[in-house]
Amino acid sequence: MELMSLIEELSRPHAYPFAVDKIEVRQTHISVVFLTDGFVYKIKKPVDLGFLDFSTLEKRRHYCHEEVRLNRRLAASVYVDVVPVSRTAEGIKVENDENIVEWAVKMKRLPDQATIKEFLRRGDRPEELLIRLAHRLADFHRRAQTSETIADFGRFHIVKRNAIENFVQSQQQVGTTVSVEVFDRAWRRTEEVLEQLKPLIEQRADQRIPRDTHGDLHLSHVYCFPDRPSPDDLVIVDCIEFNERFRFADPVADAAFVVMDLKFHGWRDLAELFARSYFEAATDRDGVQLLPFYTAYRACVRAKVKGIELTEKEIPAADREAISKRTRAYWLLALGELEPPEKKPCLVLVGGLPGSGKSTLARGLAEAGNFKVIRSDVVRKQLAGADESAATEFGQGIYTPEWTEATYQRCLELAGEEIFHGHRVIVDATFGADERRRRFIGSAMEWGVPAIHLLCRNSAETARTRIESRRGDVSDADWSVYREAAVRWQEPGGEVLPFTREIRTDVEPGEVVQQAIGILREFGLQP
Repeated sequence: MELMSLIEELSRPHAYPFAVDKIEVRQTHISVVFLTDGFVYKIKKPVDLGFLDFSTLEKRRHYCHEEVRLNRRLAASVYVDVVPVSRTAEGIKVENDENIVEWAVKMKRLPDQATIKEFLRRGDRPEELLIRLAHRLADFHRRAQTSETIADFGRFHIVKRNAIENFVQSQQQVGTTVSVEVFDRAWRRTEEVLEQLKPLIEQRADQRIPRDTHGDLHLSHVYCFPDRPSPDDLVIVDCIEFNERFRFADPVADAAFVVMDLKFHGWRDLAELFARSYFEAATDRDGVQLLPFYTAYRACVRAKVKGIELTEKEIPAADREAISKRTRAYWLLALGELEPPEKKPCLVLVGGLPGSGKSTLARGLAEAGNFKVIRSDVVRKQLAGADESAATEFGQGIYTPEWTEATYQRCLELAGEEIFHGHRVIVDATFGADERRRRFIGSAMEWGVPAIHLLCRNSAETARTRIESRRGDVSDADWSVYREAAVRWQEPGGEVLPFTREIRTDVEPGEVVQQAIGILREFGLQP
């Protein structure tokens, strides 16, 4: 039966063997999920993507049974059965074997708000849940099946094949969801890092460390029910069933998926917490060395998958832009995991009042840390045009709130363009309002790169001396502008504080740069 017609039929309440008020339909590149009030039915798309083959009804039935068998390891109470989908005189019916046209996995419906991902989106910081997840995963890996055959899937040649396959199968994305520079650098660094890790990868295969893992452990697959007894307090669904090559793997590849997903959503500190907890629980010191590679690998897998989604006609047009943005972020996250600290793409905001030494720091840090600098004073003048005369009074001429907003927006656009090409970017601007700091930091998260807010501080006397001694500088700020900016200044708070580090700029420029380099080192962005 044609897929679009089947989706239409299964979107109607009469297709189900019980009363249904509402049906929600969700799609991935390989499946369609129909959510009713109490149960979920999942069918597999009739596709052959090379790394999976659902092209025949019998193959789809087989992999439905594999999905139930494998997922019962971590979600025994969720996976009910494999059920037929049939054509009857009354139309398509689920759980009817009259004239079978498809097979579906039947599951109990779990509340979306119970996933770790939703906990984090609501602003909760479930450190305890992540530690429990790390321990549960380490225990699962200890008990998971292993054998010589499974261990062989952890051999270097298989690991390399899996990694390079992501790039080969994603080449059509270059120039759209990933720049040529980022794609080429990520591919090259993948091969370089793998060669460095080859002895360790082979050693772990010799020791039969690879296991029959989950293989698709992102945060929306982990459900938390703190009031339920173990193991139902943590339910992990939707493992890889369609390809043993992706499931038979080093356990670090499983843990890396959680790390990658946390970083992708901007929770980098929680990613570090989870990783520490996992390796402690697994007593796996050597595995730590593999984590950056496998985190990058997982990001590349997600980028490939999202790229495939963009080619599918079943995906609504309204969803395509969001999918495209996520795909770009996955590629940049992968590159950041593979590159050495001084080459990782990132966004650094250098802010502070006029005369605080922002631009001097930005120039010095650009030279020392391999950054591109976007200076708001320059951008403002470029927007105004070469013949535009600038008013030095606060809030007039090209310093009205409208001009200032346009300037920050253009700085953000320029930063996004540079980061898309894998660059490290400094934005030199006052950043006197938390809303603007949040906007830039939030954008960095959406782009898949780390962000830092360097807040330059000095005394008013030092600032005044510097302002009054300026000659030939693009900035029009004078002492009256400083005083007005100081009155309107907002201290960093809430969401911005974890990203903010203060720098004292009353000292020599070289010392100021060294302070900043120390902060970059703290964030893993400088050796």
